[in-house]
Amino acid sequence: MKKLSILIMLGGIAFAGCNKQLDDQPQSSTSQATYWASATDATNAVNSCYTRLGDVDNRIFISCATDDSYSWSDWPSDVRQVGNGSGTVSTGTYNNFWSNLYRMIATCNDVTDNIDRVKMDDDLKARLKGEARFLRAFAYQQLIGLYGDVVFRDHTPAVAEFAIPRTPRATVAKWIVDELDAIAPALPISYGSSDRGRITRGAALALKARTLLYEGNYADAAIAAKAVMDLGYYKIDGNYVSLFNGNNKESLELILTAGYVKTTKPNSLATWVGGPSMGGWSQVVPLQSLVDAYECTDGKTIDQSTVYDAAHPFNNRDPRLKMVVITPGDVLNGVTIDVTNTSGLDALSKNNASFTGYYYRKYLPTDIDGNWDSNSYNDMVLMRYPEVLLIYAEAKIELNQIDQSVYDAINQVRQRPGVGMPAVTAATAATQDAMREVVRRERHVEFPMEDIRLFDIRRWKIADKVMNGVAYGILNNYDASRADYGKHVVIETRSFATRDYLWPVPQSEISANSAVLPNNTGW
Repeated sequence: MKKLSILIMLGGIAFAGCNKQLDDQPQSSTSQATYWASATDATNAVNSCYTRLGDVDNRIFISCATDDSYSWSDWPSDVRQVGNGSGTVSTGTYNNFWSNLYRMIATCNDVTDNIDRVKMDDDLKARLKGEARFLRAFAYQQLIGLYGDVVFRDHTPAVAEFAIPRTPRATVAKWIVDELDAIAPALPISYGSSDRGRITRGAALALKARTLLYEGNYADAAIAAKAVMDLGYYKIDGNYVSLFNGNNKESLELILTAGYVKTTKPNSLATWVGGPSMGGWSQVVPLQSLVDAYECTDGKTIDQSTVYDAAHPFNNRDPRLKMVVITPGDVLNGVTIDVTNTSGLDALSKNNASFTGYYYRKYLPTDIDGNWDSNSYNDMVLMRYPEVLLIYAEAKIELNQIDQSVYDAINQVRQRPGVGMPAVTAATAATQDAMREVVRRERHVEFPMEDIRLFDIRRWKIADKVMNGVAYGILNNYDASRADYGKHVVIETRSFATRDYLWPVPQSEISANSAVLPNNTGW
């Protein structure tokens, strides 16, 4: 019931303004006068709001701006510069996210500006308006997390309203929470098959919880997360891998996804994530720092565990490691991926092979179809129930209100069927500091490639620690002809300055609206 299969419905609407950016002029009166005539028009307009939710060709690369992943190429996204600290206000990644999110906002504003002109069922109108308002709130939540203070518009601007300064992040965050409170009652908990993929009440409450957590309002974040839990609708799925490979799009773990459909609405996930054996370019690959974050099966980190064997580093590890990362010798879709076979396609020295020696299993589709730029139709996961559970746990930990409900929430995630990591208890983690470490590690290993790590390392103020220094790949202990034989492969040296805790307002926006200046500190 979650996948956004409605993305295929009309793909977009032909009236002026659906794809306008923040700096576009208002829609013409002629187009507005002729379009908003029926409930079908209103529904199609809201469908159009969903079309930018996935943004695969940008979103899949954001992990490379963290200590999880690396991208060897500056095309189609120059996120490598963001990851290594060399970005400027003209770096394309900063502009791509800003522009796409504001296009979504503009499309949603068009709906909220005009839908009340349509004579239609009141309940349907309230629901459709709620969907558009949710998607607009989602875009603003992403914007304030990435850029801080942002240009705020909740309607299509007149020409005189164009050049306005940025609104403080805290003000926008409060508006997001108020919006989600207002629309949640009008949104259903679930839909029938003909409307699957539309925004639900649970999505509104989950986004509210995320926003409050990110803004440090822990008391209200815990309440909002508990409200999702109390719906009694979502549950942990027993097959983690299937949530991302296209085989389990209807899972009750999925709260919000951007959906894709074979031939009708495909994407390029297999190209960006897949290695040569999968017909991909290995442009988003795991780093050693992500691999090392996974505990051993005794529930201890690799530097503390007695079952960790450096000669066999992938044995006795949290099962999620091999659910997320392809390690040497693993089989994917019937193909053995082995970087130790220097004559094979996936070896470190081969064209388009992983620079780090690791590949992602996560987001590799089981059924690859089409050309390099449209070969996948598995969905982009934007919010899952484990995030709600860990929001609840983290908020309660930060409030130092650690009770059994906190342990239970964390253990639901750790003890997913097929994972079964040892339970966290008061005996193993009794203090606030110990529990803080637990929940932060859980978020790290549960959500790679889901747009969460970038926001986490910023709000925890650890990015200057985890993003500075040498980024490593796999231990090269099999090819004596390589200079790094017997050592971890050096990928690049990264730097992270205080300025990097916020992305800059892009140069393209500054050129169009100088009122956004001054830019974020350091830019």
